[in-house]
Amino acid sequence: MKRSLALGLSLTLLAAPVMATEKETLKERQDRLSNQLEQSKKAQVETDAELEVTEAQRDAVSTEIRAVNERLEGLSEQIAVQQVEADAARSELEATRQQLAAQGQYLEGQKALLSERLRVLQIHEDRSYLQVVFESRSFGDFVTRLMTAQTIAEQDRDLIHSYMHEVERLETLETTQRTQLSFVKQKERELVVTKQALDQAATEKHALLSELNEQVELLELERMTRDEEQALMNEQRRIIASQLDAIATAERERAEAAARAEATERAEANQETLTPQAPPAAEPEAVTAPVSMFLRPVSGYVSSRFGPRENPLTGAPESHRGIDIVNATGTPIVSAAPGIVIKAAEATGYGNVVFVSHVVSEQVWTTVYGHLDSITVTAGQSIGAGQTVGTLGNTGWSTGPHLHFELHRGEWAPGQPNAVDPGPYIGY
Repeated sequence: MKRSLALGLSLTLLAAPVMATEKETLKERQDRLSNQLEQSKKAQVETDAELEVTEAQRDAVSTEIRAVNERLEGLSEQIAVQQVEADAARSELEATRQQLAAQGQYLEGQKALLSERLRVLQIHEDRSYLQVVFESRSFGDFVTRLMTAQTIAEQDRDLIHSYMHEVERLETLETTQRTQLSFVKQKERELVVTKQALDQAATEKHALLSELNEQVELLELERMTRDEEQALMNEQRRIIASQLDAIATAERERAEAAARAEATERAEANQETLTPQAPPAAEPEAVTAPVSMFLRPVSGYVSSRFGPRENPLTGAPESHRGIDIVNATGTPIVSAAPGIVIKAAEATGYGNVVFVSHVVSEQVWTTVYGHLDSITVTAGQSIGAGQTVGTLGNTGWSTGPHLHFELHRGEWAPGQPNAVDPGPYIGY
C-alpha cells in the first residue's frame, strides 16, 4: 500500500512514468531556474541601486524647486512693492505737472499786467527825475509819482523773481520725479526679467521632476515585477524539488522491493522442493497515460492574437505573448491540462492570475490565465484537465472583459522566452 501511494503521488506530480531521463530533466530545470533566479536577483540589485540614485536626484530637484518657489514668492512681493512705488511716483509726477500747468495758467493771466508794468517802468526809466518833477502839478503829485514808479518797479521785480523761482522749482521737481520714476520702472523691469528667468527655471525643474517621478514609478514597477518573478521561480523550484523527492522515494522503494525480492528468491532457492513453484505474478502498476492535447480554457472569440501588436493601453508596439479570448465577466475558466498550480494571486499587469505547471507527453508546459475576476484554486494544488481555476474578468492592465491565455514550452521564465502561440494547441 505504501509503495502504491508513493507511486501514485509521483505520477500525479509528473503526469508521466518515473524515469531516469525525467529525473535528469527535472534537475536541469532546477539548475536553469536557479541560474535565472540568480540573474533576476542581480538585476534587482541593479534596479534597487538605480532606484536609490533616481530617488536622490528627485529629492534634490524637489529641494531646488522649493528654493526657486521661495525666491519667486520673494520676487513677487518685491515686484508688488515696486509697482506700488511706481504708481506713487507717477501720481506725484502727475501732481507736479498739474501744478506746473496751473502755475502756467496763473502766470499767463498775469502776463498782460506784467507787460503793462514793464512798459510803464520803461517809460519812467527813460525819463529823468527832473521831467517827473516838472510834469508834476504839485510836490505831492511829484512824491506820489516817484513812489508809484518805485513801487511798480519793486513789485515787478518781485513778480519776475517769484515767477522764475516757482518755475525753476517745479521744473526741478519734475525732473527729479521723472528720474525717480525711471529708476523705479527700471528696477521693476529687472525684477520682472529675473522672475521670468526663475519661472523658466521652475518650469524646467518641474519637467525634470516629472521625468524623475516617471523613472521612479517604472523602477518601482520593475522591482515589484522582479519580486513576483522570483516568487514564481521559487514556487517552480519548490514543485520541482517535490517532484524529485517523489522520484527519489519511488526509486528507494523500488530498490527496497528489489532487495526483498532477491532475498526471497535466494531463500526459496535454498529450499529443497520436488515441485517447482511458479514465480508470483508481478503486481500491475497503474500508469497515467500522457495527455496528448490541451483543452480550450474558455469559449469566445479571439480579440488579440499572439505576436506583434500595438499595446491597447499605451499604443506602443509590443510582442503579445499570448492570446486574448473575449467572453462575459464571470464565465468559468478551466485548466487546459492536468497539473499543479504554481501561482494563484494578483500580479503586475496580469491582475488576478493563475499559473499551472503541466507534464504533457513527457514535456513540461506552463499555462497562464490572466485578468481573472475571481480565482478558485490555490498555489500547490493539483488539478485536473477541465477543472475550474477562476472566472473571466477585467483586472490588471486590461481594456475589457477577456481571458489572457499563455502557453510556455517549459517553465515560465522572466522575459517569457518559452512562450508559444497557444492558438494551434487549443483550436483557435
